[in-house]
Amino acid sequence: MLRSTILTLLLFGALTQVAGAGEYYRWVDEKGTLHFSDTPPDVSLEIEVTIDPLKLPGQPENQLMPDSPDTPPSPLSPPKPALASTIKLLSPTDDATLRNNQGDITLKIATDLPLGKDQSVRAVIDGKAQAAKKSSSLSLSNVDRGSHTIKVQLLQNGKVIATSHSITVFLHRAIQHKAPPAGKPTPL
Repeated sequence: MLRSTILTLLLFGALTQVAGAGEYYRWVDEKGTLHFSDTPPDVSLEIEVTIDPLKLPGQPENQLMPDSPDTPPSPLSPPKPALASTIKLLSPTDDATLRNNQGDITLKIATDLPLGKDQSVRAVIDGKAQAAKKSSSLSLSNVDRGSHTIKVQLLQNGKVIATSHSITVFLHRAIQHKAPPAGKPTPL
């Protein structure tokens, strides 16, 4: 490691001396090895290269470097932060069977960027929009048992700007039958 570093520094030093002196030669031999030298190889093709200073459009001939301003220009307004523009429903998955006796469904969602100041998300279950929230998970409570179609929406100032794909879930809830009051006959 140290040997290659020293060799690289020596080569670089030699090249800067040669480049500063005027002419230098570069060639690749028949084995593919790259060579640098201040003397031309036995068989060579001479190419003259001149490098002129870079001139910017509208710059006077005698001025090589552009003037730098004393103070950088201040922006008129601070840049606005990037806002979320897409939304995905991560869980539950499509055709999932959920078991919850209270009828609770938790939705995990993701957006491409964090929610902005005026952004929120909401769930839509069976075509009915739920309350909007600023969260990466939403909870649906007391959902009836059966099949439900769910999607989530990304809102900005109350307007829908993105919608996830729709999924279908099947909610299973145990039914609790109340015992009839004592003394009353039970119908068969």
